[in-house]
Amino acid sequence: MGRGLKTSNLISRITGELTTTAMDLVVLSAAFGGGLILFGPSGKDLYTDKKLNDALRVSSLMYKKWNKSSFRRAVGRSIGNGLLKKVEYGFGLTVDGEKRLRTILPEYKRSRQWDGKLWLIAYDIPDKKRRIRDKLRKWLLEIGCRALQESIWLSIKDPTSWIKDFVAGNKKGSIIVSCLGKDGSVGGETLPELLDRVFGLSKLNKEYIKWIESSEKNLDNEEGKIGLAFRYLFLLRRDPMFPKELLPKDWVGDKAMDIFDKEYRSELDISQYLNIRE
Repeated sequence: MGRGLKTSNLISRITGELTTTAMDLVVLSAAFGGGLILFGPSGKDLYTDKKLNDALRVSSLMYKKWNKSSFRRAVGRSIGNGLLKKVEYGFGLTVDGEKRLRTILPEYKRSRQWDGKLWLIAYDIPDKKRRIRDKLRKWLLEIGCRALQESIWLSIKDPTSWIKDFVAGNKKGSIIVSCLGKDGSVGGETLPELLDRVFGLSKLNKEYIKWIESSEKNLDNEEGKIGLAFRYLFLLRRDPMFPKELLPKDWVGDKAMDIFDKEYRSELDISQYLNIRE
């Protein structure tokens, strides 16, 4: 296994699969430290400040879980790429750093509406335009679609406006959007079966249950708590945010969010970056 792949795998484990890149780890660490990264400032009075103490705590955890010199080098690259800047006691997120952070952190919506329609997105982009095809797939994931087949994707929201924006900037290949109408289905599957298969709802629900169980055991474990916070954000990013009527009856995603909101979000000081919409 190459050095780069080993580093990516290690960062994936540290962040509960939330990211695999060193600079994203640095940006996340700064967010969990209240917007700061500190390398052991001198002066006992600094440690009485909760924000500074939190930043030191997260940096120390990265030293332990990764490597002190590697983390420092990643901070240096982040500064060179304009994601961090020098501040009084250490390094803080820049505007570009906060923008990058918001592309990593998911959004949580408490209120979710559905008009009863399903949408299919089919595309034909030639192999020689693989970069555009990969870009489209990433775009589709970001707007909440999932792959039904290799070149056919499914959505419960009308993707037309997003697709138009994509086509305007990428004029190679063709993309077709079709509405299946009220209570649409594909093949012989029921709607719940189709959504469960395509969006992996049952599997995600099991991972939420596992996270809740682990969380209840680690509320007093500072190191474990940060790792669980990373893991929850990764699960939340995979969550399609369906309305209640489309979710399994035993769905625990909202319970997991309530635990995270109460036990993790404010204590880890990421409230200003995580977008929770009522």
